[in-house]
Amino acid sequence: MVGRTAELQQLEDALADAASGRPSLAFVAGDSGVGKTRLVTELTRRAEQAGAEVLSGDAVELGEGEVPYAALMSALRPLARAGHPSLDALHPRDRAELARLLPGLAGAAPADDGADAPAQGRLFEALLGLLDRLGTESPVVLVLEDLHWADPSTRAFVAFLAHSLGRERVLVVATYRLDELHRRHPLRPLLAEIERDPEVHRITLSVLSRDELAGALEDILGAPPAPDLLDRLYARSEGNPLFMEELLAAGVDGRGALPVTLRDALMVRIEQLSDAAQDILRVLAVGQRVDHALVAEISGMDRTTLVAALREAVASHLVVAQSDDRYVFRHALLREVVADDLLPGERTELHRAFAEAFERRAASGASGAQVAAAIAHHYAAAGDQRAALGASVRAATAAESVHAWGEAAALLERALELWDHVPDAEAVAGVSKVELLHRAGDAFIAAGDRQRPIPLLRAALEMVDEEREPRHAAALLERFAMAQYRAGRPSEAVATAEHALELVKDGEPTPERASIYAWFAKIRMVQGRYREATAAAR
Repeated sequence: MVGRTAELQQLEDALADAASGRPSLAFVAGDSGVGKTRLVTELTRRAEQAGAEVLSGDAVELGEGEVPYAALMSALRPLARAGHPSLDALHPRDRAELARLLPGLAGAAPADDGADAPAQGRLFEALLGLLDRLGTESPVVLVLEDLHWADPSTRAFVAFLAHSLGRERVLVVATYRLDELHRRHPLRPLLAEIERDPEVHRITLSVLSRDELAGALEDILGAPPAPDLLDRLYARSEGNPLFMEELLAAGVDGRGALPVTLRDALMVRIEQLSDAAQDILRVLAVGQRVDHALVAEISGMDRTTLVAALREAVASHLVVAQSDDRYVFRHALLREVVADDLLPGERTELHRAFAEAFERRAASGASGAQVAAAIAHHYAAAGDQRAALGASVRAATAAESVHAWGEAAALLERALELWDHVPDAEAVAGVSKVELLHRAGDAFIAAGDRQRPIPLLRAALEMVDEEREPRHAAALLERFAMAQYRAGRPSEAVATAEHALELVKDGEPTPERASIYAWFAKIRMVQGRYREATAAAR
């Protein structure tokens, strides 16, 4: 470790606090390649040597809000595979909730599939219970890498931990790129809320100084670097450790010409590989985190060629074989370079191949929100609008089943965007456009969005005839009233709910009437109008 002594000490102090029953969160921030992963890797190595339980997962850049709980799935999968005793010790209800994230969890009973928003809270409570149970044996370090790519549900879980950790022996470490956080990035409001807490650590990594870079070079070369080599690498890398390493690995030894850009340096390394190894990199650039069987299926290589190509890619320090039997690029920048170099037709073919491969897995029983989201993403990226429409609706249904409301909302909006471009859209989607609008509005409400549900539900209302379908219209109006109230328009919300009640106030009791009265009971209670609240509740 070079130039990171103080930062590592901060993290070790936070771990010591967690071990004594004072849990905390630590955010490690910095630009691409500055050494966030290297710092966290050193922490986890020392933590494991001290007997701590380390759970580590990384977010996946598959598009905005598509793959729910990706980092948590990656972190928890080794526990499920190993049959960790802490899972067995959980309450059956909590095991059933965790089975939503870990399909096939041994001994888990089916969970209640009620689609109420608090169900996400039950899942989070189950996860917190697991962390607490693990912490009774040893301190727990939960690492969530690349939080800037995290899905809304993972961000919601981080917020939940920030407010819910009490005496658990847990340290949560999350990394994110500062250079990815544009003004409207969804991570910004979460960080603004959480990082104000004095118990939350924020560690910002800066670039290395010239002397620190010299120390890193000496460690790599086995001898002090020549002054001209140090000057040139420091000038080009500007102290960024990854950039320095990649420029050096590209053959920059102080005598040759320096590549014009880092991309050139990375491509030089990639182009030195065999054709088979480069084909593997292209597959991984599209798939991002791919298991061995899927690499073989997509690449079409025979076993001997495949193994040799993978060994070459790993030996060249471009690809890492993870503990969950998946292959990933050593750094996201490497993947971005390979992905950018793909020809348009090549990219489309690979995305289609992945979509079809995941569909075969789903047909053989490999269900789950992650598989469904992958199918939808790859069909959309391949430009197959018809297949993407149906897959997006199915993926949204799968996301709803694990209470991943933000992801469900994003997938349903994509389906709505595709609707007018697909002939027989209703047959392909399996639902009407009104139902799609209704579900999208519901998902955004459950996800906490205060503005987006209103235009979606208004569009749905315009497609429903109140005289012919009063119950349907009333159900939509009740949702619309909730959206208006959450958007800060209480008087309009009450008027909308009253109109909804007018449509169903007579005749036999209906679920729609019950929902509207329940809404009135809650709103009147919040407003302090207790007689009206009690009457509505009764």
